Amino acid sequence: MNDRAGLIVRFGVVFFWALGPAEAKARADAFTVSLEYDASPECPDVAAFRAVMISRLGRDPFRDGAPDRVLVRITPRRNALDGRLEWRDVSGRWAGEQTFPLVTTDCVRLARTMGFALAVQIQLLASARATSEPDGGAAATNAPVAVHRDDRASNRPVTTPPATAIASKESSTVSVVVNPPPIPRQRPGPELVLGAGPSVGVGMSSTPLLLGRVFGGLVWSHVSIELGAEVSLPATTRRADGAGIFQQQLLLGLAGCAVLTRWRMCLLANAGAVRMAGEEVDISRSAMVPVVEAGARVGAVQPVGRRVFLSAYLDGLIVLSRWTATLDHVPVWTAPRFAGALGLDAGVRFP
Repeated sequence: MNDRAGLIVRFGVVFFWALGPAEAKARADAFTVSLEYDASPECPDVAAFRAVMISRLGRDPFRDGAPDRVLVRITPRRNALDGRLEWRDVSGRWAGEQTFPLVTTDCVRLARTMGFALAVQIQLLASARATSEPDGGAAATNAPVAVHRDDRASNRPVTTPPATAIASKESSTVSVVVNPPPIPRQRPGPELVLGAGPSVGVGMSSTPLLLGRVFGGLVWSHVSIELGAEVSLPATTRRADGAGIFQQQLLLGLAGCAVLTRWRMCLLANAGAVRMAGEEVDISRSAMVPVVEAGARVGAVQPVGRRVFLSAYLDGLIVLSRWTATLDHVPVWTAPRFAGALGLDAGVRFP
C-alpha cells in the first residue's frame, strides 16, 4: 500500500511539473490590451498597424475593454513625425510612455518601428505576469506599466531599438528601457521657400480681379517671413455708352506669420500702384495711383512630398489709400475701404 501511494505521489509531481510551463504560456498568450490608434491620413490605418503586431507576436494582443490600455499616436511636424506610445491603467491613469521623434516623413517606417517596440513591451508584460503567483493573477493584470525613456531631451528617433526588461517576482511592475542609436540633430536654421500661384481679389476693382504672384521666404519652427510680388489681369469699368476705364494692380507684399504645424496666421502689408487709362474716349489719358493696404492672412500648408507643398490662404485687407476713377470728370468707380483675396500657391522647400 505504501508503494502504491508513493507511486501516485511521484506521478503527481511529474504531472504538475510538466503542466506548469504550459499554464504559464497559456497565461502569457491570454494577456491582452485595448488599443487606441490616432495617426495622420498618410500613415498606415489601424488595421495595418494591428496586422504588424499580429505578425510579430503570432496572435492578436488587442481586445476592447482590456484593463491595460495603450494609446498609439503619430502626429506630423515640420519635415518630421512624432510618435508616442502611452500606457494607462484600468482607472485611466497615466502609467508610462515612450516617444519616437523621427526626422523623416516616412510614416510607414515609423509605424513599423513603434509596432516592434510595442510588441516587445507586450511580450515582456505577458511573460512577467504569467510567471507571477496564480492567486495574484487578477491583481497583476491591473498592475501599471512603467516605461522610462533613456533621454527625454535627446530628440532622437527610435529605429529597431534593442530593449532590456527587468522583471521582479516581488512586484508585477515591468520597466522597459529603450536605448535608441544616436543620430545627428535636426538643424535649427530656417528653410528657404519659393513658390507661385493664382488668387482672386475683390474690392480692388469694380469686378473681381484675377491675380498671379510669386513669393519667397524663410521658415523657422514657429515663425516665418515672406516677400511677394503680385500683378493682376486688366479689368475695365464701362459706362452705358461703351466708354470705360482700364485698371491693373501692381503690388509688393510683406508678411510675418506665426507657424502652428500646418496653419499660418499672418500680418500683411502691401504697397504698389494701380495703372489706369481711358478706353474708347476722345482723349485717352493714363495715370498711376499709389496703393497701400494692411491686413491679416489665414492659411494652411499641405506637404505633397519631401520638399513640395501646396498652400491655401484667405486675406482680409484695409485699403489705406483710396482713389476714385473718373471719366470726363465724372466719377466712375471709387475704391472701397475693405478688400480681400482667396489664393492657392505651390512651393518648394530648400533646407
